[in-house]
Amino acid sequence: MRTSPRSPSDLGTGLGKEPLSQPRRVGSSSYISNSTPPRSGGLSHRPSPSPREDPESPAGSHTSSGPVSEIGSEIVVQSGDMELDGPGLEDSDMGSSTTSLHAEYTGAPPAPSTTSSHLQTGHRSLESPLSHVSDQSELSSIPPSVSSKATTPVDSEAIRELVIPRPRNLSPASPPASPQPTPRRAFDIKPRSSIPAGMDDVTYATQCLRAAEHSRLDPYSLHEGEYRLLRQHITQAQVTTYLQIRNGILRLWYSNVRRPVTREAAVGCAAHARWFDMASVCFDWLLRHAYINYGCVEFPPAPTISTENPCNRKRKTIVVIGAGMAGLGCARQMDALAKQYSDQLAERGELPPKIVVLEGRRRIGGRVYSREFQTKPETPLPGYDGQRHTAEMGGMIITGFERGNPVNVLVRGQLGLPFRVLKSDTTLYDSNGRPVEPLRDDRVEKLYNDCLDRVSEFKFKTQPSKLIRGNLQLIQTGREITSDGTRTISEQEEALAALPHAPSVSEQNVPERVNRVPVSSDKLTGRVHTEPGTPATSKASTRASQFGWTLKNSVHEDSTVDLSQAASNPDATLGSVLDDAIVQYRSLVDLAALDHRLLNWHIANLEYSNATNLYKLSLGGWDIDAGYEWDGKHTMVVGGYQAVPRGLAECPTPLDLKTKSPVRNIKYATGDSPAPCIVECEDGTAVEADIVVSTIPLGVLKQGSVGFDPPLPEWKQGAIERIGFGVLNKVILVYKEPFWDTSRHIFGVLRDAPNKHSLIQSEYASRRGRFFQWFNVSKMTGLPCLVALMAGNAGFDTEHESNDSLIEEATVLLRKIFGRSVPYPVEAVVTRWASDRFARGSYSSSGPGMHIDDYDAMARPVGNLYFAGEHTCGTHPATVHGAYLSGLRAASEVWDALLGPIDVPTPLKRPKESRPNMTSKMWRAAGPEERKPYEDKAGQLKTEHARLQEEFEEKLAKWDEECAILRAQYEKEHSLTSDSLSQTPDKGRRGGGSSSPHKNKHRKTSRPIDYAESSDDPDL
Repeated sequence: MRTSPRSPSDLGTGLGKEPLSQPRRVGSSSYISNSTPPRSGGLSHRPSPSPREDPESPAGSHTSSGPVSEIGSEIVVQSGDMELDGPGLEDSDMGSSTTSLHAEYTGAPPAPSTTSSHLQTGHRSLESPLSHVSDQSELSSIPPSVSSKATTPVDSEAIRELVIPRPRNLSPASPPASPQPTPRRAFDIKPRSSIPAGMDDVTYATQCLRAAEHSRLDPYSLHEGEYRLLRQHITQAQVTTYLQIRNGILRLWYSNVRRPVTREAAVGCAAHARWFDMASVCFDWLLRHAYINYGCVEFPPAPTISTENPCNRKRKTIVVIGAGMAGLGCARQMDALAKQYSDQLAERGELPPKIVVLEGRRRIGGRVYSREFQTKPETPLPGYDGQRHTAEMGGMIITGFERGNPVNVLVRGQLGLPFRVLKSDTTLYDSNGRPVEPLRDDRVEKLYNDCLDRVSEFKFKTQPSKLIRGNLQLIQTGREITSDGTRTISEQEEALAALPHAPSVSEQNVPERVNRVPVSSDKLTGRVHTEPGTPATSKASTRASQFGWTLKNSVHEDSTVDLSQAASNPDATLGSVLDDAIVQYRSLVDLAALDHRLLNWHIANLEYSNATNLYKLSLGGWDIDAGYEWDGKHTMVVGGYQAVPRGLAECPTPLDLKTKSPVRNIKYATGDSPAPCIVECEDGTAVEADIVVSTIPLGVLKQGSVGFDPPLPEWKQGAIERIGFGVLNKVILVYKEPFWDTSRHIFGVLRDAPNKHSLIQSEYASRRGRFFQWFNVSKMTGLPCLVALMAGNAGFDTEHESNDSLIEEATVLLRKIFGRSVPYPVEAVVTRWASDRFARGSYSSSGPGMHIDDYDAMARPVGNLYFAGEHTCGTHPATVHGAYLSGLRAASEVWDALLGPIDVPTPLKRPKESRPNMTSKMWRAAGPEERKPYEDKAGQLKTEHARLQEEFEEKLAKWDEECAILRAQYEKEHSLTSDSLSQTPDKGRRGGGSSSPHKNKHRKTSRPIDYAESSDDPDL
């Protein structure tokens, strides 16, 4: 890959709905090449391992009945190779602690185990296993104020101060006692060198705006982190200039996400040299916070800066625990930062830190696990050659590529992975196998959404963040500011706060809080879409009539649903209050048993998105991430989602990663004096590190199987206890040929209560999530395959049920819908995530007693111990992209601890170049030698003026000649003569003929017409 500085000729838009760049193949040499693979191409040309060579094959899996099913000898039954509890686990799973991923996926013999008491890790400890990657902060729970399709999530850490006390030693870096002036960098580049010369300002500005929208940032406002960094250095007017530079740097990044943006290229986005320092600071902020140069980017070799003996330079060690999306994303980002800040590290007498990733499993990916089937198709599907046939055991769906999802950069822009768009069109089948009438389902779904609308009245009330906006018109048109202003943002805010009855600094520039109300549900993911609004604005009887329901005869037109009593219960949860809303609605309209089954199907879909039943969800925080959804269609990666974490581990160079190294205890430092961390593994090895990043899943933290020395503080333990962690399991069935509608990707099945005709809402909770949603993933797996979800209580029940009973229940259900000819599957896989000792569940949720800042508390470091994982990302919890974002955030925090805060030169704006000005008095007093330079300069200017004047006269004569020729030609073609012109009445002249009834109306004025904009134009 080329890594030279970018030039404007290299830049494309890279934006919009088109892929960011053409797909590329990741070869076995562990770098991203420039070759373009076929559509069906995967990450590598290596052949896929055979089932016997794959250590995740059924030979080592735990099944309820052995390799042969009791209900059909032809069925291959697997339990998904979860790291289940059971006898012999240490012998089977904890064998050679140095087995690499190459051995895991190719059947190579394991390397000899180490005998040292300390972990021996090498740069090539992970061989390439590839067989076929303003959000103001990911920590925030603060919803944006615009729409459900938010472009700028908000950083809650900047919005409010948590109740949790933060000791001094937890700050990333302490400022020096006597700060020294920050030296200015010297840049040998020209202003606007990164702006295409032939592009007009509006087009360039439009591309910059689109790039910012794709970067989780508001194009027109400062991120809260930018505000804290720059409030004492720039004025309100200069905010516009900064945003124009920042958006331009983001445009460079999104023009080609395989190549890093250099500091020189970023500075070239400044229109004038006096803004070079501002552009450099902006580059540092975007780089450290992973808005640019993240993912699988190849960097040029760092130049040798110092001749000092490397043995005399310090080298710190950073250990990342966990090789899931959070851990790999964090390690890859720190590796990239080390390469880009190698010069600063050298100035401090340090080598780039050694980054070691410890993974307890035999594989990488964590809860992103693409399990390869034993079954192979007799006839490969068109366009599926070379791909693995896998079952997605955990994370499966990419919930939209647009408007900031970083997985977009990994999947489409860097790894070039093939994917399929999922269609949300679905058919719901009743428990008897008959399709449900769409109009009835629509009427019930609207009633369900209205119930959620009324429940949302009791959600947490959050405080919006500061909104420091630039000039909207100037940013959209690419024009420059005309005045810099005199007072910085800080000075302006403090001056206003000093006035009587004025808001404090923290209260200034804070927009009004916007409520968000549910409007629809996503059938593919179970997520609830919200929009700005006020909950429960209409009477329940009015809404029911609008939905098409017939009110009971005794119901008054002003009747409504009042949930205040149910919500005031100390033990109130989302489930209890929602049940009360449905019960009250039943007093207004007739709800039959079928209506209850439909309502509970939608409730099961919500339980699917939270991996638990609604009675374990917080009434105030059940949709704490509302408004942060990405735009775009939902998709699935062809050949396995696990290709993304594999790409992070291998590209552009392999990370120092060690599998089969489960951690037993973490000793960290909390005092002011630095002390090393000690990470102890279960096999007795220990790793000493300066910093540890824990991506241990919340379920494992809740269980307490990993010790901390000293114990975690109470505020951290309280957050661990209060945040929920549930289970979503799957039953994956493979057939010889499809018997379902292959044109649809999902269908749903309604489930009965124990009493089939029950009208009691609470009786439906136990069974509504059993096989309620089915995914047709044949085009993603290359095999006729169905995936059934087990949500809510059913997810927990799956942990204790046999594979055979689950397959039998699924087959009976499918035969009701598609007929008795439905066969048993040829292969079945059942997940049991709660029994997996490295997960203890699927993903986090808002527990009943959760505090509004618990996700932020989970993300806060303790001494030299940092945390990442989806359970630390309040804006995107329970998602793969949320886990990845948390890893990027943790890498930023670690790097701030290593290098300290970003240096901002003072003043940030460079002064204009001053030129000597000689007054008339000075001129008279000056001697000939002093006058000579000015006289020479004046002579040069006169000569140049005379030359330009001569050129102008020549051009003017030529233009006059051409004009005469054109006039003669025009008069000839239109038969115009001097006689005809003289006979034309002059209506504008006094006394010019009787043809004008108002001959004296238009008088000639002495003032010429002015077509310039009026002086009261605010932009002039």
